[in-house]
Amino acid sequence: MSQKIQTLFTFMFLMGILCLNPCFPQEEMPDLSRVKIISTHVAGNIYMLEATEDVAGNIAVSVGPDGILMVDTQFAPLGKLILAALRKIFPGKTDIKYVINTHYHQDHTHGNLFFGKSALIIAHENAKRRLLDLPRSAQPTITFNQQLSLFFNGEEIKIIHYPPGHTDSDVVVFFTKSNVVHLGDLFNSGNWSFPTVDLEGGGSVMGMLRNIEDLIRLIPEGAKIIPGHYELSDLEGLKATRDMLVETISLVKRKKAVGLSLEQIKKEGLPPKYKDWGRGYTNAETWIENIYMGLEKESSLDKKLIK
Repeated sequence: MSQKIQTLFTFMFLMGILCLNPCFPQEEMPDLSRVKIISTHVAGNIYMLEATEDVAGNIAVSVGPDGILMVDTQFAPLGKLILAALRKIFPGKTDIKYVINTHYHQDHTHGNLFFGKSALIIAHENAKRRLLDLPRSAQPTITFNQQLSLFFNGEEIKIIHYPPGHTDSDVVVFFTKSNVVHLGDLFNSGNWSFPTVDLEGGGSVMGMLRNIEDLIRLIPEGAKIIPGHYELSDLEGLKATRDMLVETISLVKRKKAVGLSLEQIKKEGLPPKYKDWGRGYTNAETWIENIYMGLEKESSLDKKLIK
């Protein structure tokens, strides 16, 4: 296999064409045999459910007199473990009324197969379009274009679509009274993993940065932020990710502009301050490649618009 083809294959795999499509064969699902579901009280009536070993996205749960609302569903085989965690939070009642999908990737939506049999699934219209190969019960039943509100368990829950960032189907969920926000995969907290922009799923590197900057202006002080992956965070954590995005995107853009190839930029790497980043899903080399390919895609789109 040539270096060019090998690089392209690696890029496709890591950007989600091969690992994140919700309709992937069962054998390509991660090993879930040792996974546990950890629950954390966030604020008010909101909890976070996290799958150990980072095999799936974080779930937000609203519990109260109206029942249960979930944001994202992880993987269907984890459904019984998730229900067991919910019973500990809300004994005697696991009636899930609504599921909100933050985007279409399978580590956030595959559990629709389990929970969609009884819950109404809400998602952006682009997520619906990308999930049409799932059984009807696992597809979103309520879709929207820009914004939707639910009044549930004593608070307004705002679901806002953001322009292409991680994907073209990203939504952010605001629990307004509890002062909790679920950002989906627009944000991975801490330094375990650099971001991933799914270019084939309509994502945009520069769009992700713009979205994060907009969210920093919008999210109230003191808010708790549930990231797509890793530990609970806050505005300071989101600002740290914003700073990383600004620096790393600018670095790759500058080196690309003076004629360095992708392989040369990867070889030079990122500044030493990022040596502890990227121990999880996306490492530094993969993130550099993601930025480079994202800038290539956006440059190509700009040229088409000029024509």
